[in-house]
Amino acid sequence: MSATALKARWVIPATLPPIEDGMVVFDGHRIIEVGHARGPGPAVVDLGDVAIVPGFVNAHTHLELTFCHHRVPFRGTFVDWVEDVVALHSADLPDETLRNAIREGFRRSLVAGVTTVGDIGYGPPSAEEWLRSRVNVVGFLEILGMGPRRFEAHRQGFGVQAALCEEVDELIRRDRQGQALRAIKRVGLSPHAPYSVDTLLFKYVVEYLALRRFPVCTHLAETLEEVRFLTDGTGPLRDLLERWNRWDGSFEPPGCSPVEYARRVGLLQHRPVLAHVNHVGTRDLETLAASTCHVAFCPRTHHFFGHAPHRYREMIDRGINVCIGTDSLASNDSLSVLEELRFLRAQDPRLSAGQLLKMGTIAGAYALRLDADVGSIEVGKQADMVVIPLGHRDATDPVEDILSHDRSPSVVYLRGSRVAG
Repeated sequence: MSATALKARWVIPATLPPIEDGMVVFDGHRIIEVGHARGPGPAVVDLGDVAIVPGFVNAHTHLELTFCHHRVPFRGTFVDWVEDVVALHSADLPDETLRNAIREGFRRSLVAGVTTVGDIGYGPPSAEEWLRSRVNVVGFLEILGMGPRRFEAHRQGFGVQAALCEEVDELIRRDRQGQALRAIKRVGLSPHAPYSVDTLLFKYVVEYLALRRFPVCTHLAETLEEVRFLTDGTGPLRDLLERWNRWDGSFEPPGCSPVEYARRVGLLQHRPVLAHVNHVGTRDLETLAASTCHVAFCPRTHHFFGHAPHRYREMIDRGINVCIGTDSLASNDSLSVLEELRFLRAQDPRLSAGQLLKMGTIAGAYALRLDADVGSIEVGKQADMVVIPLGHRDATDPVEDILSHDRSPSVVYLRGSRVAG
């Protein structure tokens, strides 16, 4: 296969300064050269006044909830919203509905320039769609179970998910021959949250991770209701568990913050992706900075629920890897990481445009343990790239430029193939 060269007004590698009049050369699916453009030639495609950026990385989403788009308004509390989502996502929902939702989620992601996704799912429908997807995906199988008196039942439920995780992992391993020409796949586990996974079960998952080293993700410090539940076992989440017959009275609240709880159960030792982390104190920031965790901040979902300002800037200043997620279309209007970055830019001009771009690309790749292959435009990495029209040809800061207008990606490349635009 002959090499292809793309020329653009700007090439923005994410890990290096932008290159004016830049060029990216790829041979098949891998990048072989990044630098200033050469003279015109038959193998050079001049894209004009655009910026070429890395494929965006959505570090936290729930694609199976794509069918909930515009169907779950916020009625005032997080618990109300959860009950509305569960009412739509009932146990008797056809598998094909979930499969179609995940496929549509992947389609929307690609159109938006998202080429790598960290997706939360529950069972075979999710796992099957992850394996079929053209998008690079790290799939996290969700684990639930509250109340130590029911631990044996929870352990059996975990066993089902762990067995599926191992089965999918084996399928991925068997498919390594020729894998470079297809999407990168990984599978891991997601104990849902401290209010839905009992302490014994959390520790059981952590012990399993120590043996198998699968990627792991959890929702943490998402709401003030969660903080209250861990403090004294009361509040709206306790009431919700009782209404759902998920409360057996045996859970002993640890009397600490969600972050401290995650530390005590051993989760922070396993490079977890911590989704949201909206409500933390200064001591929590110190705990996170001393761990191996990654924080997946979901700006528009954070705004949807009306949370207090997120402390992501302080996290970054302390060396915590903060990346971007979209959460689901039950709490967001799109699966576009670029739109998340633009929203965050409009809300907070204090963070540099370059840092924002890193949050939507290489930081997410690092959190998902895929940074050796995706997340930046560098020699040896996959040719996953997004072409974005410039708002002003004479812009001296192209990252600021693409974050300051609302133009959609015009072309998306995935492993060197044009897949959108």
